[in-house]
Amino acid sequence: MRTLYARKFRLAHQGASTVTDKNSQAVYLVVGKWGRHNDVLSVYAISGELLAEIKQTGFGIFPSFNLYLHNQHVGRLKRYHFGKKDLLLVRKLNWMIIGDIYSFNYRIYHRKDLIMQLAEVSLLTGNYLELKITAEKDEPLCLCIVAILDYFAQKPIGKQQKNYNLNIKFD
Repeated sequence: MRTLYARKFRLAHQGASTVTDKNSQAVYLVVGKWGRHNDVLSVYAISGELLAEIKQTGFGIFPSFNLYLHNQHVGRLKRYHFGKKDLLLVRKLNWMIIGDIYSFNYRIYHRKDLIMQLAEVSLLTGNYLELKITAEKDEPLCLCIVAILDYFAQKPIGKQQKNYNLNIKFD
């Protein structure tokens, strides 16, 4: 299981954001923008190779997105929001993402198998998203999904409750 870090609220911003490993070495570059129909967010290896993309196809309370891996359509992501809880389903891949938008704790499953754990942590340089991914081949698609979750966390549905959790990680 590899651990990756991305700065919170940076993946959803227009422009480029780097994703690092636990040694602070850049592993991925996430580029793109959101907000309009057919907007795209792309995940590149640090070498410049395009690995994955997510394209927005639907709007509203339950938006939808198409996922691409190596330019091949691999799934369709749909979000269902239930108050504090989130449920996202990825058709074709049979992935289920469950979590809490306010505490920013998510898990991705393929049937009963855990694919990724996501949590917000505070490091010395700021707030980060910590991704623990079981298989390296799933990392680009997981980053696409995390970028969507990061975007939703900036604009939650309904009233946002303030949670003051101190999650400091010393490695």
